[in-house]
This record gives sequence, C-alpha cells and structure tokens, in this order.
Amino acid sequence: MKSARLPYGESGIEVPLNIPGVEADILLPRAPVPLPDPKAAFLAAVREPHGGKALAEASKDALAGARSAGRLPLVTIVIADHTRPVPDRLLVPWLAAEIGVPDHCITVLVGTGTHRGSTPEELEKMLGDAATRFRVINHNCEDIPGLVFLGKSSCGGECWMNRLWVEADLRLATGFIEPHFYAGFSGGSKAVIPGIAGLETVRHFHRAALIAQPSATWTEITTNPLQQLTREMTAFCPPHFIVNVTLDPAKRITGFYAGDVARAHDAGCAAAHAETAINVKHRYPVVVTTNSGYPLDQNFYQTVKGISAAARIVEKGGVILIASRCNLGLPPEGDFSTILADPRTDADLHFAIQCSRSTRHDQWQVQTLLQCLEKARVLLYSELSQADRQFTRTEHCDSIEQTLTRLARESAKPLRVAILPQGPLSVPTLS
Repeated sequence: MKSARLPYGESGIEVPLNIPGVEADILLPRAPVPLPDPKAAFLAAVREPHGGKALAEASKDALAGARSAGRLPLVTIVIADHTRPVPDRLLVPWLAAEIGVPDHCITVLVGTGTHRGSTPEELEKMLGDAATRFRVINHNCEDIPGLVFLGKSSCGGECWMNRLWVEADLRLATGFIEPHFYAGFSGGSKAVIPGIAGLETVRHFHRAALIAQPSATWTEITTNPLQQLTREMTAFCPPHFIVNVTLDPAKRITGFYAGDVARAHDAGCAAAHAETAINVKHRYPVVVTTNSGYPLDQNFYQTVKGISAAARIVEKGGVILIASRCNLGLPPEGDFSTILADPRTDADLHFAIQCSRSTRHDQWQVQTLLQCLEKARVLLYSELSQADRQFTRTEHCDSIEQTLTRLARESAKPLRVAILPQGPLSVPTLS
C-alpha cells in the first residue's frame, strides 16, 4: 500500500508508506459487520438477555415498591462521559421506552470517574434530544454528601457510590466493550466502579500495586485483579440490568450484550476479543499508532492507551510514534499534568510511584506511561501547545512522514514498521 489512513480527531490523516527504506505492515483487527437494524437487535437483546429476566419484567419488579407506596419511581441510567463513543443518543431513549416510566422519573448519571463533567455541548453530542428530555447529572467523585458508603472490599478498599444510583428504585447502565489496558475490557461493572465511585474508591481501584500486576492488562478477565475488584465492589449495589455494545471502527453497533452485569459483560468481552485481537509474529523497531480518533484522542491523558497498545509489540529501545489530536490539552483538570511535571527522571518518578503508600489522583495514567517509556521512545504527533508538550515526557513530532524518513536513513537495514491504525481498539499479541 502507498499510504495508510490514521484516525485523528474527527477527520483523520493520510500517512505515505512508499518511503525509501521502510517496510510497513498494516495491522488491522477482523472487520466486524455492523448490525443492519440496531433497534431491532436492541429489543431482541433486552427481551432475551444474558442472565436474569427481560428488561421490562426486571423493571416492573424493581419498581413495584415505589408503585405500591404510591410514589413516583426513581430510575437512574449510568452512561459514559464525553471521551467514549457509546451510542447513548439511541440507547437511553430506547431504554426509557422499554421500561415505560415518565421522562421526569429518569435521571441520566454521567459516569465521569475522576474526570471533569461533560459540558452542555458535549452532552448534546452524546445524547441528542435525550439531553433535554431527561434530568442529566455529571457524577462528582469529591461531592461527599452526594456519595454513600457501602462497605469495604476483600482487599480493604472503601466502596463509595453516587447517591443517585444507590437510592434509585431501578438501576440501569450502558457501556461500550473495548480492550482496556488495565481492566482487560471496558464496559460491564466499570460503569459503576470507577464510573460513579468516590475519589477514595477510585484511588484504591487504581493503586500502583494493582497497575503493576502483569495480569492487569489488555483482554485479561478471569485473573485480572482490577476486573475482579470492579465486579466485587459493584456487587454492593449492582445494576438491575445493563446494555453494552461493541462497535466497528466507524462507531457503528456490531452487537448488543444485555442483562446480568457479569454474564452480559463476559459474552461481550468474548465477542470483542474475537473482533480486536491481532496475532503478530515478531516485535518491530518502530510502531505507528493512534488513539482511535475522536472522541478518545481529545487529550494526552487518554492517549496513554494508544501508547500502551503499541508497547506490546515494540522492540526494546525502539520507537512508538503516536498520532493523537489532544485538542483539549493534557488536560488541565486533575493531577495528571502536575505529576508529569515532577522534575525527577522517568525512572526515579516511576520508582517513587511504585513505592508510595498513597495514590494520587491520575497517578495511574502516569505510571502506565512510564512503563511504556521503559520499553521505547515515544514520539507524539498532536495539537498540544508548546507549553503542554514539555510535560508529556515524550518527543514532539512535526511530521510522521518526515520522522519515518529520518528513522529509515538512520537504520543500517530496512526499517520494519508496524502500523496500528485503530490504536487501543486493536490488541496486537505476539504469537
């Protein structure tokens, strides 16, 4: 091929591959087929779920107490924030229609985790007309009165959840099942923990000792300590019903996985693994990757995911070249930029994080970046400001083509380059 199309923002960029001295392999996962009739597939999924009763029946049971007491039912639907491409503009209205309660009884709770709340403009993009049909609230992990303590996990972590969730008669959650660099796959119980958890709970969930575990990694579910912990904590106050989706690179729905939080998620993870896994025979001295374009590549914090995916197949001492727009900065909120700005070397900062008995907000993302930097240099093609670039601990790239040309000239032999157009939406694994 003469070029490769890389997702970048909402448009994408074209990267020439007919560069002298470059031998490029484009690594793409299996192309899933989008559903021809998503609504019909949704209705089939919620009426014949993975475990438990159909959505209408489960909702009727959950709301029976409120109706017998003669009060309005309280329904909370947890959704992902603006960094995830979950088709909630479809899912939320479809859920509302199936459970059959008035719009004013439904609260849409945006699972921000520790991130900032989604703006009105972002909510409109995420939810469409549903942004004004229903009450929409951004979760705030530091709003103590808005949290409820539910108990401690088996490893001693305090479990705090959003009060709107805990006190709801009916609890529903949507999600997008994609490979995840800590928890194996996103979706499932992650909508609740860490999505609507208190800050202390999120810190415990992301503590350095867990992030450093070899089994806390891409596509691993059964032995993954983070996946086990999110499911254990979510069980304190679980959703009555979940609806998760898988998506193709164009963000079209390829499957619905609905019902019991664990059984539906396990089924979706198996499907997502089959759709995203790529067998790779050898490591590469250079890996070109992305953060799968909009909405995941809006900041550098999320960009660590694309870097982590590439680190799986890069040679020790090699180069990871990532194209991620980062139009919203590092971002400025949270402690991510503050920790990155620490004057210590990468090695010293990584050691300090691993030895720390406390977990700082966003520390986990820095830890993962530093793990990747131990393997390879990272060059970043982005729209970050000059001021922000100096804190990324990566090297700036003005042109992917020119960088590949320079690396090929510096190589004593033909330069083998892996291209991962889908970034973290693909999981390259050494055979």
